[in-house]
Amino acid sequence: MDKRTIAVVFTLSALVLTSFGAILLARGYQPDLDHKTLTSTGILVATSDPDGAEVFIDGKLAAATNSTVNLDPGTYQVKISKDGYADWQKSVTIKKEEVFKTNAFLFPLAADLRPLTLNGSLSPAISPDQTRIAYGVASASALSQGLWTIDMSGRPVIGGSDTRQIFRDTPTLALSDARALIWSSDGRELIASSSAGQYYLLETDRLNEAPTLITSPLSVIREQWDNLTHQKLDAQLGRLDPRLLTTLASSSADFQFSPDETRILYEATASASLPRIIAQYIPGTDPTPEVRQLTPGDIYVYDLKEDRNYLISAAKFPIANISWFPTSRHLVLHDDHQITVMEYDGTNPAVVYAGPFEKDFVAIWPGWSKIVILTTLNSPAGVGENLYTINLR
Repeated sequence: MDKRTIAVVFTLSALVLTSFGAILLARGYQPDLDHKTLTSTGILVATSDPDGAEVFIDGKLAAATNSTVNLDPGTYQVKISKDGYADWQKSVTIKKEEVFKTNAFLFPLAADLRPLTLNGSLSPAISPDQTRIAYGVASASALSQGLWTIDMSGRPVIGGSDTRQIFRDTPTLALSDARALIWSSDGRELIASSSAGQYYLLETDRLNEAPTLITSPLSVIREQWDNLTHQKLDAQLGRLDPRLLTTLASSSADFQFSPDETRILYEATASASLPRIIAQYIPGTDPTPEVRQLTPGDIYVYDLKEDRNYLISAAKFPIANISWFPTSRHLVLHDDHQITVMEYDGTNPAVVYAGPFEKDFVAIWPGWSKIVILTTLNSPAGVGENLYTINLR
């Protein structure tokens, strides 16, 4: 064998050994120099948003996000901490040759509030797709009095291009102090009830010079709009495993699918036991203990991908005060003068705001970086309540 052939064979062998070693390292194998062997470990991928947080394992500083940590199989208490943000903590079970990713979203400890409106906001209502807010303005100049919408799919600009006036009060018709604003299921229309008890239909993409007076029963229109919502929900439920659907349909109410439709928030209305849909173990499964025996009045989240069910709140907390965060990994709860964000499995609750606000209105900015509330905080005398954003990033 000539020198050239030997060099080629040596190079190829080195490449194979290097690739094989890289594969072993990627699967969690680490060299044990004392025993001259390779030991099988698991991998913790510590990620956070924002990054640059400290990673503590069993109380000891181990790394900084974003990084990987090789750990022997076992259960560890993992904490991710960053100044100015609530800690993320979870009991994590590491298994050999498996990867567990934290995906820790850190929420600020101090609320950063900024006004979204300045001239008052009456009867605000969020659209079904959670991207727009309709509200009345009565305390501004005559040209501004009427009904407005804010498009939350863009940047929050006070009185800027993200706001649109859809009706201007006239001497014969004032809708700025509408008792209620009702969105259609597709967000194209809005019903406003006047102080005289009459209902008017408006289009939401333009200034309505003469809104249509509704003469037919309001219940008929609401039923038509609700049918569209029910059709969407029926389509979502139709994709579920029949065994799961049968149990949920008979023992639950008020389903709320996460934005990515991988999880379901629901309230149990009767005792039941969720059937096991996935028999085999899924690597990297959420280690939080699940609850499959349903108790009436309790609120749960079911994970469709992992076939796991988590208790979110015991009875007495209204499901109407819980909504999905746009990440699909978090829930927003509001009650008792505070707003809390927690993970979908009920862990890591973080209070993002504690103070005065109207509990009937809490909206989440589609880009997940803000929460919108209605409050009189710092509002000028006579203006009343305004919309404010709680800035999370």
